[in-house]
Amino acid sequence: MPILTPSETLYFSNAALNLSYDSAGYLRLRWTSAGGTEDELRKAYLQVRQAMQHFRTGKTMSIHHQRPLIPVAVQQWLSTDWIPGCVREVGYSHCAIVESHNPMARLASQAVSLGAPSALAFRHFPTEAAADAWLRLPV
Repeated sequence: MPILTPSETLYFSNAALNLSYDSAGYLRLRWTSAGGTEDELRKAYLQVRQAMQHFRTGKTMSIHHQRPLIPVAVQQWLSTDWIPGCVREVGYSHCAIVESHNPMARLASQAVSLGAPSALAFRHFPTEAAADAWLRLPV
């Protein structure tokens, strides 16, 4: 069970991800060091999409501190299918990424963000506090 802040409610958890809703109006994605299989990662992202619909938010904080490298097939799926679909169908608008300690994982994350539709604002941050401040700015 992940440690949540007082403003969070756990929504979903699997080997790859602990997903919660922060009362500030965004989803918090805590990626695990286990990484998960390609199937577990896709299921986790589908839960994120469902949570965006459920909580009526287009904002996420994706915490990559311990996250291993995303498999190339999942990176491609994110860029070509999941992200554009979420932007178009659920209003995905803001993605704050708290960067990984692994340089290769940071590069993979940046590669995915470069292929995102222009309607999705991507920002990379060194800390959760900095990401939280950006996500709280009025739209």
